[in-house]
Amino acid sequence: MGNLYGVINDWSVVVDQQGIIRYKQPGVNISAINTVIDNLLATTAVDEQPATVRGFELKQNFPNPFAGAAGSRPAGNSTTSIAFTLPRAQRVSLKIYDNQGRLVHTLLDAPIAAGRHAVVWNGLTQQNEAAAAGVYFYVLHSSPFREMKKMLLIR
Repeated sequence: MGNLYGVINDWSVVVDQQGIIRYKQPGVNISAINTVIDNLLATTAVDEQPATVRGFELKQNFPNPFAGAAGSRPAGNSTTSIAFTLPRAQRVSLKIYDNQGRLVHTLLDAPIAAGRHAVVWNGLTQQNEAAAAGVYFYVLHSSPFREMKKMLLIR
């Protein structure tokens, strides 16, 4: 038995890392086993309010590299997801540029609610054509925040 913060615990019955209930002493204490099971099944309160976003954040796309859509046929790793967070509702633009600085695709240009978001790019240009393999840059802009990250499209 152990005493932690005024609570008496029966350490003769434990749950191992595989989730198997084990007892350390000869003789099974059914009451102790039932207590362990009850504690495992007990529910906890869940905060219904989402965590407050403290600032802007632009995540690295995933997967990176990605293969992009082959024409209109999807392929393995054919899309990549770009995640970001906003501390308040505001207008946001998310644009893809090639390594020459030319605009390839505008993924987002609209008012967005505060919180966490993700936008998917399938490797197609604004004209719905397959973008060439290479390095691309995505830029998230929402005044006064602006951040750029790099991604790789392979074919």
